[in-house]
Formats: sequence, C-alpha cells, structure tokens
Amino acid sequence: MEIISLSSAIGAEIRGVDLSKGLDTAQASAIEKAWYDHIVLLFRNQDLSIEAHKAFASCFGEIARHERPKAIRNEAAELGPNVMLVSNIRENGKPIGSLPDGEMMFHSDTPYREHPDKATTLYAMEIPSHGGNTKFANCYLAAETLPDDVKATLSGRKAIQVFEYGAVTKEGKFDRENGRWWAQPVFRKHPVTGKTSLYVSELMTEEVEGLGEEEGRALLDFLFKHQAQEKFQYEHVWLPGDLVMWDNRCSIHARTDFPETERRKLRRMTIKDDHPVLMGEPPGLRTVAAE
Repeated sequence: MEIISLSSAIGAEIRGVDLSKGLDTAQASAIEKAWYDHIVLLFRNQDLSIEAHKAFASCFGEIARHERPKAIRNEAAELGPNVMLVSNIRENGKPIGSLPDGEMMFHSDTPYREHPDKATTLYAMEIPSHGGNTKFANCYLAAETLPDDVKATLSGRKAIQVFEYGAVTKEGKFDRENGRWWAQPVFRKHPVTGKTSLYVSELMTEEVEGLGEEEGRALLDFLFKHQAQEKFQYEHVWLPGDLVMWDNRCSIHARTDFPETERRKLRRMTIKDDHPVLMGEPPGLRTVAAE
C-alpha cells in the first residue's frame, strides 16, 4: 500500500488496494491512521458493489441511516436505509437521489444532529465532462491560523447549526421549524487526534451563542472566508471508480457547478461517531499573564 499526498494542506491517495476484495486488519488499521493524518483519502479505479462499499465503510464504524423527509423520494426501498444517491438523474421528472444540481456551499455532514456522523464515503459511478468537483478544506489549519482576538472571542462558545433537507445554497437563514438544528462547539476537539478544528460552515452555521446579531454575523462571515482560503484546500476532480472518504470532524467540503444536461451519480454512506462532540481549546492562543 502506498500513500501519496494530494496537497500540502489536506488529502492523500491510497494506492495498491482493491477495496472490492475487502480489507484485512492490517490494511484497515493503516488506512485509518492515514485518514487521521490526512483527513481526506482517495482510492482510484475501484469497482464497488453496494455490498463491497458497505464492507469497506463498516471497517471504520457503524454505518449510519440516511434520514429522508417522507415527502422526498425514498431510495431505501431499492438501496437500503444506509445509502444515499447524490445525483441529478431524473426519472419521471423527479431526481433519483438527493442534492441533484449545481454548486453547493461549504459544509460538513450532519452537524445539525446532537451526534454528527464522523465520516462520509462517496463513490463515483457517473461523472460529467467537467465540473461537479469537490473542494475539501482543512479545519485544523483554519483554527490554528485565526487571529488571537478572534480565538479569544470564540473560546468556549457554541454555534447554531441548521439545515433544511436538500438545500445546496442559501440566502438568509433556514426555517428552524421545518429544518433540524443543534448547538455545537465553535472549536471542536477531535477525540482521536486531540487536535482542535474550526467547526463552522457557510451553509449550516447561522449564529454564535452569546453574541449579538450584528457582531455574530460579521464574525461568521469572517470565519467562512478564512476557512475557505485556497491554501487550506484540495479540489478533487472526480473520475468514475473513485472512492473518497473524509473526516467530518475536522474538514468542510463544497461542490462546484456542472452542466445540468450531463449525468452525475455518486453513492454515499456515512459512519456514526462513537464519541460525543467535545469542546476544544483555541489552538495556540497566547494569553497575557496577570501582573
């Protein structure tokens, strides 16, 4: 097995592993370590059935159920309760999956739950000729490089994470009566690495508890721009057969636009987190000792 860095900030490609054959204990352990080190892992040229995909994801924890509103087409009858299709393909005028079209703002997966999923695995089956790339950003680096005054202001605070099913962009705020929401630490401590990440995102974070509306909005706008800097990113250009796995506790991701007339189809499974969400200390915050 070979591990090749994808960028200076985040991501690595794992070569020499055929995931359709399953992983032995040593392989799974090495991949998990690489995942903690690099946050995002890429496996090229994989031929994965649903069962092989489930077997891979299960090496790293319990596969989560994909929650769908009753009014939305339910893929569960065909694919099982753990599978989500990310696709713009339509049958009888309706998408066969979720999050079908266009650009998608930076976010992590399921922060609006009390217990967010720790990992996402996404397998590419059909890819447009261009666009539909996924940008990943390292939220450890985003936390480490914040100004000290911002770190001090946000230390010990929580932010409200909100989502309306199917949204890919937004203006203003989501409707909390019809969406899901939860207050999560702004600085989140990773339960395995012990490092602190900036746990906010443009799509889902709407306010910082304990701050006024104007101050909180200005601070969030600053955080969103800060964490989306290119120096923190890796942009993945998908090919059919790619499997990508990422850590939602310390990264955000976004999707670039793509031609709506071209087919895009990926299979997603997420992995539950056995650990509670932990409040983190602002990394590297310099304090002045009392005289």
